[in-house]
Parts: sequence; structure tokens; C-alpha cells
Amino acid sequence: MANAAPRGRAGRGPAPARQAAGAVEPAAVQPAASVTSRALALLGTFDAQHSAQTLSEMARRAGLPVATAHRLAGELVAWGGLEKRRGEYRVGQRIWRLGLLAPAQQNIAEVAAPFMQDVLFVTQNVVNLFILDGDEVLLVERMSGTGAGAPFKRVGARLSLHGSAAGKIMLAFGPEGLFEAAAAKLEPHTPRTITSPQALAAEVERVRAQGYATTEEEAGPGNYGLAVPVFLPQQQLAAALGVVTRGRPASLGAVVPVLKIAARGIARRLGTEHWPQ
Repeated sequence: MANAAPRGRAGRGPAPARQAAGAVEPAAVQPAASVTSRALALLGTFDAQHSAQTLSEMARRAGLPVATAHRLAGELVAWGGLEKRRGEYRVGQRIWRLGLLAPAQQNIAEVAAPFMQDVLFVTQNVVNLFILDGDEVLLVERMSGTGAGAPFKRVGARLSLHGSAAGKIMLAFGPEGLFEAAAAKLEPHTPRTITSPQALAAEVERVRAQGYATTEEEAGPGNYGLAVPVFLPQQQLAAALGVVTRGRPASLGAVVPVLKIAARGIARRLGTEHWPQ
């Protein structure tokens, strides 16, 4: 009987206290971390090619059960991270507002915008600003006028290093080891995409020598790219500034000097007067 009361109290009183204390133990926090990773996996299914998805598409691409994806999607909709319209989910305004606070988007894009407008005014071509994102390039800003034609990609889109002018700039002037990563997956986007490591190496050397990169229907049919580097001090590459044209390449003699002047202006605004010759 002396032990009966403690066992009864353990069943009614102290048990919640033990659960609360256990909530800080690693084993107890793991489910919360798992929920977070699943929610992030769900958000990670959205990209430029999948801006609107059904629940089943999201679940499949995230590798989640449909029931789990449904529950997490509902929570994200309530939070503002996703929006649901006519049976499809899209990235919500809250995620968009958070994205504007990212340094890569906020600083470089804001600094580059007026110079990109100048390039658009002079060349009448769609103007793009790319930064390196892992082993791809990320389009962080785009300028397009009514006479410039339809843009090839939307802001937030990613392009391969070997198949884009901006990517070739990253390979030529970016961090060491980038070439090996690109050469390991030379996927053909079109029949004109570089798919040989030897050909890519020769192309990168050509870009280094001339100071600009071009593509001719290598990322998509009928699309021609031209890009130059934007440097920080000590020749650190900050971004690639370029134009894209449809049907025919841009005039190198007319456009390359305009891009280089704009790139110098962006570099100065980023806090440096440095520009490699």
C-alpha cells in the first residue's frame, strides 16, 4: 500500500511534467524537425517550370504521401506560404515578400536595375542579371520592354552552366571546381548544346580571352545569349549581365560595349572601382 499512492500519482500528476521535460530531449524534437523538412520539401517542388501544381503533383515531386502533403499544404496556405486556386497551389505572397529580403535579390538587383534599364533603352533587347546558385545560374532580375519581344525565362528561373551565356561566364571567372561539376552533367538542351568536356573547356578558355560569352540556340531553340561578368574587388565574380535575343544573335560590336559599361557601373555601385582589363 505504501507504493500504491506514488504509482497512482505517476499515472495522473507527474506524467505531464515528464512529457514537458522530455520535449527538449533530441529524441522528442526529431518529429518536429521531420515536419519542417517535409514542409520545406513541399515548397521545394516549385520552380520556374512548376509554378502551379496540383496536390498529387506536389506530393509526388516531394516524395510524400498525399495525406501528409494535404495536411502540410493546408498549414502553408493558412500561414500565407501557399495559395490555392481552382485546385492548384502556387507560392504565396508571404514567401514572395520574404524572398525580396534576400541579399542576392535585394542588393544586386536593386543596384543593377538602373543600369539594366540603360542597356534595354540602347539595345532594345531583353536584359538579364544572373548569379551563381550551386551548379546553376539563377535569374534574379530581368528588364523587358514592349519592343524587346517575349523573355526566354522568368525571374527565379535556373539555367545550366554549360548551356547559358551567364553560366559560361561563371565557369570562366567563377570559383575553382565549378568546371568539374558542370562537366559531370552535360545534358543536351538542344542539338546545339555543348555536351563534350573538351569542347566546354575550349569554350571557357575562349570566354576568358575575349571577356564575354555567347550561346546560339544552346539553351532553347531560337534563343541567343550574350553575357559579360560583373566583378567585385580582387576579381571576385558577383554576377553575369546579359541580353537574350530571339531568331538571331545580338550584334557583338554594338551590344558588348554597352554591357561592359553597365557592368562597370554596377561594380562601382557595389562599392568598387575595380575592373579587370
